[in-house]
Amino acid sequence: MGIHNFLQLISDHLPDMLWAKDLEGRYLFANKAICDNLLMTTQDDVIGKDDVYFAKREREKHKENPKWHTFGELCHNSDEVVLENMHAMEFEEYGNIRGELTYLNVHKAPLFDENGVLIGTIGSGRNITLQKKLQYELKMMNDLVNRGPIVLFEWGVEAGWPIKNVSQNVTAILGLSYEELMHTSFKFSECIHPEDLSKVTQEVLSYLGAKKNFFTQEYRILSNSREIWVKDFRVVDYDDEGNATSIKGYLLDNTAEVQAQKEIARVRYADFLTGLANRQKMQEDMHAKKTYGCIVFNIDRFREINDLFGVTTGDSILVQIARWFQEQFVDVYRIGGDEFAMLLHEEMQWDLLEVKITAWLEQLSKTTFQIGNEEISVRMNVGVALGEEKLLTRADIALHNAKDAKIPYACYEVSKKIEEIYRTNIAMTATIHKALAEDKIVCYYQPIVDFATTKIFKYETLVRLRDTTGAVIAPIDFLPIAKKTKLYAQITKCVITQACEFFSGRKEEFSVNLSIDDIEDEETVAYIVYTIVRTGTASRIVFEILESEGIENYNSAEKFIRLVKAHGAKIAIDDFGTGYSNFEHVLKLHIDYIKIDGSLIRGIVENHRHTIIVETIVEFAKKIGARTIAEFVSDERIFEKVKTLGVDFSQGYYTGKPQPM
Repeated sequence: MGIHNFLQLISDHLPDMLWAKDLEGRYLFANKAICDNLLMTTQDDVIGKDDVYFAKREREKHKENPKWHTFGELCHNSDEVVLENMHAMEFEEYGNIRGELTYLNVHKAPLFDENGVLIGTIGSGRNITLQKKLQYELKMMNDLVNRGPIVLFEWGVEAGWPIKNVSQNVTAILGLSYEELMHTSFKFSECIHPEDLSKVTQEVLSYLGAKKNFFTQEYRILSNSREIWVKDFRVVDYDDEGNATSIKGYLLDNTAEVQAQKEIARVRYADFLTGLANRQKMQEDMHAKKTYGCIVFNIDRFREINDLFGVTTGDSILVQIARWFQEQFVDVYRIGGDEFAMLLHEEMQWDLLEVKITAWLEQLSKTTFQIGNEEISVRMNVGVALGEEKLLTRADIALHNAKDAKIPYACYEVSKKIEEIYRTNIAMTATIHKALAEDKIVCYYQPIVDFATTKIFKYETLVRLRDTTGAVIAPIDFLPIAKKTKLYAQITKCVITQACEFFSGRKEEFSVNLSIDDIEDEETVAYIVYTIVRTGTASRIVFEILESEGIENYNSAEKFIRLVKAHGAKIAIDDFGTGYSNFEHVLKLHIDYIKIDGSLIRGIVENHRHTIIVETIVEFAKKIGARTIAEFVSDERIFEKVKTLGVDFSQGYYTGKPQPM
């Protein structure tokens, strides 16, 4: 399911009302909930009309009752209050809908377009009529017990917790017979799911042994052979000697929340294209279960498939290969564009595993995959790591060794080739040391162009290294080694110093990339704050954080963002649109720019799926007040395509290469 369709499903099925209106109170958007429950219309009919219109239309249908529908005017009035105050506000609105008094908890805020121009209001509403009733019913215990959404219980402390009292709504809420519970020697333990009973019992005994006055539990009960998840809130009475005398509490049907959490987990851990578990699920499984090995499968020359047949066809091949793995009963994860991985949770000798891998590759060689009316064969390289440490990294090293040796598979081992890599790394470490000592860490700047004006709006700072011959070394060749040799922080400080001092005399915004290593290094963070304050660039600097690192290390990222934003700096999320694409965390991080991942932009002209994803990101960014930057805009076709999608800024070789300034 695509992101756009997923968000549309949320809007369609969300019980809360969502809407947007223009400055005259006319609807720009309304979800199904508000159309069905407040306006009595359809989503197609609502656009361009205001609340008063629908209120009058409903009253016209019921002239005998002038108070049949009175909500429209009140909605209009609160819109004006929000526009007068120009900030988000909360209201409790009430009026008649279909002749019945209804209360809504409403949040409204001014709505601005991507240029900061006020265009109307946006809001959400939740029907709180039941809550209002419950507030009144709290004054009357009998009504609370018989009508509330919770089931009140009193248990004895004897084995099995015999039921002493229970509210009459137990039948309606949990489907348990009130008469059976009250008029027989029924024990509550008989209601608990057999798979949960031992855990619940042990927890209760532990709480009572610790003399806890209250505690909560979550478990399943069985009602007419149906599983119901409940949250159990209990209060314990003790006598003077510390013995528990009774347990009182209430149960809340939590089934919907549990199911929602399971669905969220499914979406979080699933690869949208193939439906396989993703890299994040694999990493969590490696921590959760004892793992003895990792196998990485890489599709050989997959880029050629994309280049020859197009990205859409490439995606189709990936789906077919995922299905092929399932047919072989191989439980794999999709961990990258053309890579799949498998974990071994049982120990296996290499000679036995080698037989399995050979059989899989032989079966693959006999399998063809469909491209339109044609069939193609696919080959794979395989990397294997056995043991318990750095399995994915070592499997990846083995994979590259297999590719370099032009063999179908390899198992990780300490080899001469790896030793050569280490020697190369040592040499590069010396080069970095020398560059730091001789000020050969330099900054290049790539312009970022405003689509609206086609003028340079800001620059991204990109680090380079000049070696003793004057050759310019790209960051991919030295930054990974710098991280391993603890030289990375020094490079970050060089970049921060050069960029801030250079732009201290200019007016443009400029951005600097930070890794999670920078953000979690207190000394580096202190130096960053000191430098942006000293150079007077705090209000013009933008810190770019990789989407994956910001989400995996949310607490560190959030702490850093709060600190630099207090000084006026801005935040961009880099490479957004692949990997996790966690909208919830982006909302919490209060970012200013979303940089759309280059893998989406490069193929956007040919790949309609990429267009849908970019449109979704742009729409999301506008709603949260963030601006969007398209990376890897390499030619005019991509530039014009992205421009039509409403992206704010362009970055790439078409609008300017990185260069020293």
